[in-house]
Amino acid sequence: MTIEGQKEYYSRKLPGTDIHSLCKIPFAGFEISPDGNIVLCCMAPRNVLEHIDDIDDLEEFYNGLIMEKYRQAMEDNKYSYMPPCSICYKKELDHQQSLKKTLEIYPMGDITNFDNDWKARKENKKRPLRYLEYTLSNLCNATCATCSSFFSHKWQSLDKKFGRHVFPLVKLDENSISKIEKVLYGLETLVIKGGEPFADIRNIRILKKLYEINPSCKVFIISNMYTITPEAMEILKMANPGTLEVSASIDGVGKVYDWIRSNNFEHLIKTMETYYKETGLKININVTISLYNFFHLDKIFDYFKNKKYVSCINFHKVTTNPVYTNPKLLPEEIFNSQIEKYKKLFKDVNEKKYNAWILCEQLLKEKHREEHFKKGLPILFFKEMEKMNNHRGFDLCDHIPELKEWRDLQ
Repeated sequence: MTIEGQKEYYSRKLPGTDIHSLCKIPFAGFEISPDGNIVLCCMAPRNVLEHIDDIDDLEEFYNGLIMEKYRQAMEDNKYSYMPPCSICYKKELDHQQSLKKTLEIYPMGDITNFDNDWKARKENKKRPLRYLEYTLSNLCNATCATCSSFFSHKWQSLDKKFGRHVFPLVKLDENSISKIEKVLYGLETLVIKGGEPFADIRNIRILKKLYEINPSCKVFIISNMYTITPEAMEILKMANPGTLEVSASIDGVGKVYDWIRSNNFEHLIKTMETYYKETGLKININVTISLYNFFHLDKIFDYFKNKKYVSCINFHKVTTNPVYTNPKLLPEEIFNSQIEKYKKLFKDVNEKKYNAWILCEQLLKEKHREEHFKKGLPILFFKEMEKMNNHRGFDLCDHIPELKEWRDLQ
């Protein structure tokens, strides 16, 4: 599609000019990847704004022309055909959940003083960087089935074994970390991701400094929560009430968790219970939906829904890469039948605590693609699953009978 064609397509339902209807990220901050690339958000890993080595001061960059281009585009209603904003815009046109909308639901999106920042900008006043999302490295302690060495250095040997591209270990250097530490004073929201954040001890150093100079900053840590060292636990206990949220990425219970996440479920639960006991803070459960666990979501829900250490359960993401792990590869009648089951299960659930109903609605609106079956992706899915079965030492289908039934039909 040409640029003019994109403009025409995306401008069919342009939102109003009310500032509150716009995405808040460009008006508050940005994201730093472990390779040093600065991007607007996680929807834009390839839309690089600048490299951290080429920037002396992150706050100056935030107030500069590159970020201003996106802010102005938001105000002028011209962002709908700009990458990466066009991704969210198209999802909303198709009545799907976009990151922009997600940021209005999840606590991670509570970027405060948005209006004040907007007004200060109009008066050409310098504003502090208030929102920062970063990943220091791809150091990790797991080889999750839906991951790769791009996000986890532990996948390097598996990628090599499975004949896939092997990504190197990437880490922000000390000079880059110094630039991050320089802007901690003004942050209102800090999001720490991985890799596995607790596997890189430099995250703990940054947290310690943040709590010393800016204890009111809200911190969100996206972790697998498998291992938290005593040293890290002591730093986490420094957090002021209501300023720290840790989300645990958990895609199954029991042996299904062991298979998907490559770790031990009982050890995970002990770590979570210890964290709750030591800090008094509850944990958000983030579930990534894939073909591996699509028939298992009710088990996850039933296990965690009444646990005292759980704050909420977010069925927040559906895998699209690798494409053969997407639940939409299932025959439509099997897929729809399972969705109806989940809709009944989740119909009386408070959406704020369990974002499951939203997931069901979103999944139903996505269309099945016959070309998936023509390409033989279901066969590829089971071929790749068998590789992982051999590596894990047991068959996932032994614990998810519906998956076994579908495999037998191939």
